[in-house]
Amino acid sequence: MVTRDFPLLAPLRVRPFRLVWIGTSLAMLADQAFLVSLTWLVLGITDSGAALGTVLAVASIPGIVLTPLGGVLSDRLSPVSVMSSANVVRAVLMGIFMLLVVTDATRVWHIYLLAGGLSALDALYYPASMSVTPSLVDRDGLKAANALVQGVEQISGVLGPALAGLLLALFGLWINLGANAILFFVSALILAVVVRSVPSATTTPGSTEREEAAHEEDTGALSALVEGARYAWKDPVIRTIMLILVGINLSMAGPIYVGGSLLAQSRLGGAGAFATLVAVGGVGPLVGAVAAGSSTRIRRRGLIELVCTAALGIGVGGLAFSPNLLVAGSLAALIGMTASFMAVVNISWLQERSGPGLTGRVMSLAMFSAVALDPISYVIAGVLVELSLTAVFLAAGGLLLLTALLGAMSRTMRTAD
Repeated sequence: MVTRDFPLLAPLRVRPFRLVWIGTSLAMLADQAFLVSLTWLVLGITDSGAALGTVLAVASIPGIVLTPLGGVLSDRLSPVSVMSSANVVRAVLMGIFMLLVVTDATRVWHIYLLAGGLSALDALYYPASMSVTPSLVDRDGLKAANALVQGVEQISGVLGPALAGLLLALFGLWINLGANAILFFVSALILAVVVRSVPSATTTPGSTEREEAAHEEDTGALSALVEGARYAWKDPVIRTIMLILVGINLSMAGPIYVGGSLLAQSRLGGAGAFATLVAVGGVGPLVGAVAAGSSTRIRRRGLIELVCTAALGIGVGGLAFSPNLLVAGSLAALIGMTASFMAVVNISWLQERSGPGLTGRVMSLAMFSAVALDPISYVIAGVLVELSLTAVFLAAGGLLLLTALLGAMSRTMRTAD
């Protein structure tokens, strides 16, 4: 009865989606909790912020590089099988982390190796998790289903670190890592239940395009990846969305994290103000996801995409002139809400436009577009912040406005529904 009254909850009536949603929720919770564990572990061994930054940067490389190949795997196999298998290995790696901590045998090279392995598994897991939804719900339910996933991701971003902090305070790091291992393993078991009820990419009914794509295994992963890239580039909507994602990545990754922390320190009151910005910044995305998923029909999606990108530019640029925490917090909430709304619309739109057997590759390329320039964005923000904190936010806002303007040059995007 509840799901009939609220369209956002309607996908939960579909048992396979409900199980996948629960399984992915547990995995997200473990993922977010592990970030706290990793930070604490590195600092405990090295007592160096520079070492922590190096570990995080190096560990992220396998995930960035392998994400497109993860999309190829998701198109060839059942995405749920990929997710379940990845979570089993994640659980094993967490168990190894736990044993190293318990025996006091952890060395920095262990952390590089295991964190890099987890990053590589992320490259397999996340394209599969983003491509599985169309096989679980019908087209009309895509927005609501993606909103439910995005909403849990935002909640996990708050609950995961809180859970990790509580376990660290009460029991110690090894219990924290053990709990993560259990969460990943339970998630893997739940997803394994669904595997038989979800058709694999190679057996999903579709057009002759899908039958031809079945021969990709003979041409190799690289050829399959090139085919997916060509398909994405030839579609004007997919191409424009990915270019917008690149612009958003470059404009927001560094300025928001680097500039936001310095803004809190220099103008808003210090660490407490930064924590407040993070908290309200987490509420905004949840609101945006719910708003996108609750709408039964979103028209003129191309125009909405461009307007939202421009709105992000205005919001980020506005941070340069924030006189107090109230203004900065309001802008942070609006930025998060807009970005999350866009994410739900984009994911659903890309899933709809992906050709048969190409969803995994299209989603992995979208993920790649959204994170590939993270290191460059951080470096540029670090350089600009030495010159002027105001310049960081104004440059980022200006680039977002330019991104929206360039996107508007596509007539297909302006009129796309």
